[in-house]
Amino acid sequence: MNKLRRIWRCAALLLALVLTLPSLLSCALTPIEPTEEELAVVGKIGNYDVHYDELRFLTVNFKAELEKKYGEGIWDNPETAAQYRDELKKMVYDNIVSDYYAVLALADDYYVGGSSAILNEDDILDAVQADVKATAEDQGGNRKYRSWLSDNAFSDRLFRFYLASDYCAKELFFVLVSDLGIIPDDDDSIKEYMHSDKFLRTNHVYVSDASADGLALAERLRAELAASDDPATDIIMMKARYCDDWTMTTTHGKYFARYSSDLPEEYELAAFELDKGEVSEVVTTDKGYYIILRLELEEEYLTAKFDDFKDDILGSEFNKILREYLSEMEFVPNEYGASLDLAAIS
Repeated sequence: MNKLRRIWRCAALLLALVLTLPSLLSCALTPIEPTEEELAVVGKIGNYDVHYDELRFLTVNFKAELEKKYGEGIWDNPETAAQYRDELKKMVYDNIVSDYYAVLALADDYYVGGSSAILNEDDILDAVQADVKATAEDQGGNRKYRSWLSDNAFSDRLFRFYLASDYCAKELFFVLVSDLGIIPDDDDSIKEYMHSDKFLRTNHVYVSDASADGLALAERLRAELAASDDPATDIIMMKARYCDDWTMTTTHGKYFARYSSDLPEEYELAAFELDKGEVSEVVTTDKGYYIILRLELEEEYLTAKFDDFKDDILGSEFNKILREYLSEMEFVPNEYGASLDLAAIS
């Protein structure tokens, strides 16, 4: 029997959530009807309309981020607003091209069916509604939920769209792995992957002081580690004395595939340039500095953690596909979107 019992598209479902917001009558909290301003189209990403509420959500949050960086009140002063307007625009335009639109494009290319192993559209709607209801309860009721949306520059429409996209991505993942076999999940393929340069083991020292003093310390630690005869042992001693990152508390270090970890992008890029036993240059992030050591794999540990690492690898390959879609996308504002002064949006 064909596993794909009924053909449909996640993209169609997501766009339905965006534009029509169907009400689930069995639940108390029904979708909040968007305003004309929220639904106004400000541009496109590929074939998909981008609405004002999403542009506003990103703009308000990036304005707050830039205020933390440059000082409160920069948007209230016309001179400082003009100074940082271009930086704000770049942040918004770059980040509005997100995984959510890659999911839409992926769904357009791969028809999705409702096998018993994956979600179908009713399940996604129910899950979204359950998440919205749980959020409202966490905030203290429906009125508090509306306040929560306002405080976070969210619209109910956009919140539901993001939730639906997440669930749709989970369904697409299972389709690409289980139904279509586009991402191989047999154990032999996974073992081969683990022993390739796509899968790394690292350890690191992290200095959270992002100042010049923090950089000087990181440079000194990096020089000491690079000169060490036993960097795998010495980095553990350094971590005990200097490291501000306690996410890795064992000598096994961090095993990861590209796009599968919670590490900063700068960390991953630097790590995948290293040979085994090599120490990185100081890796600068917006919150601090890393010195990374790439280590040999531990075969016994690979065997013991095989299922966990397999999940990471499959997730990595799915994320890689999304990144490939994203690389072909850009936000193109329409006349209305281009006319908006992002520095004035609140």
